[in-house]
Amino acid sequence: MTWTKKEICSFVDLTSLNSFDSPKSVKVFLDDALSFEKKGFPVAAVCLYPNFAPQAVEVLKDTSIKVAVVSGNFPNSQGFLATKLNECSLAIDAGADEIDIVLNLGEFEDKNYDHVVNEIKAFKGIMPNKTLKVILETGYLKSSEKIRLAAEMAIEGGADFIKTSTGKEFPGATKEAVEVMAKLIAEYKEKRTVGLKISGGVKTYEDALGYFKMIEMYLGKDYMTPENLRIGASSLVRNLMND
Repeated sequence: MTWTKKEICSFVDLTSLNSFDSPKSVKVFLDDALSFEKKGFPVAAVCLYPNFAPQAVEVLKDTSIKVAVVSGNFPNSQGFLATKLNECSLAIDAGADEIDIVLNLGEFEDKNYDHVVNEIKAFKGIMPNKTLKVILETGYLKSSEKIRLAAEMAIEGGADFIKTSTGKEFPGATKEAVEVMAKLIAEYKEKRTVGLKISGGVKTYEDALGYFKMIEMYLGKDYMTPENLRIGASSLVRNLMND
């Protein structure tokens, strides 16, 4: 299947996760999202820090663009579980549609697998009607075996999406990691549909097409919708528009 640049854009979570983000800079970012939509390049969602959820919800209320936020002590998931859950609850109360959290890598490395799964269940328990994306941090996990195991735990915990990366401390998405994730999602297909989010390093139309071709091979044409597949990116939309 051939994807147009506008179609690719409709899968994007337009992202701004900078330490210097402010209400003023976020306004510019949201205005950009609105301008992309007016030019025929609407994105699936914007992705911001949770404190900007109220602002994004207000600005985007008359659009189809969803509001996603990172939460649960992003990007490291360290801290008291109660604190992490409370941050998510505040974002949900503010109207966020989607929550991106990071799998607890410390507990994973210590092989406390029940803890990892139960923590994700706790997050999903407070947002049964919202979309929970669980970031595996594949650039840290590296091996196919670890990526698959982490993905299995995220799905067992109730993740609606599994996501490659935070785009912060470790390398972003790779074809190898996404292939592992797509294969696993295919195994679960008869039980339920699990979404896939590619984050980090997808900057061009060609980058996106390479991932789409591979994912479609494992998951089929019906899977290829923004309800199931996302690309986390900050520069991709402008590159699609300007190519």
